[in-house]
Amino acid sequence: MARLAWRGLRPPTPDEWEHDCGAGATTLFRWGDEYPDGEPYGDVPLIQQPNFFGLVIGDDPYRAEFTTDPSVLCGGDGGSALCGGSGAFLSWVTLATAYRDPTLAEVVYDGSLVGETPLRPVLPLP
Repeated sequence: MARLAWRGLRPPTPDEWEHDCGAGATTLFRWGDEYPDGEPYGDVPLIQQPNFFGLVIGDDPYRAEFTTDPSVLCGGDGGSALCGGSGAFLSWVTLATAYRDPTLAEVVYDGSLVGETPLRPVLPLP
């Protein structure tokens, strides 16, 4: 975080992350309220295409992203729903723009999954 701050960057707030992921969408997912059959794993063009802001974000249920709030990771659940057998719907919900997983944040800050948890830098504008 110190290196980001030195460059004038920071992680997004949870609300900024949600806004960036949804790109103005008022639906459950950035592409709408429906989800395809099956699970969000592997080559699924729907989730791997850029949103209306041109961002590829919230595209992998295994990969959550850091925010300015240490208790909030956005964009996935570390694969818990997918690997835990929660079913297709709950696996897709982890990619909803408003999805937040405080339990995963505890695991990451305890030292697990750190190398798999990206940080999307934000340049604040005056």
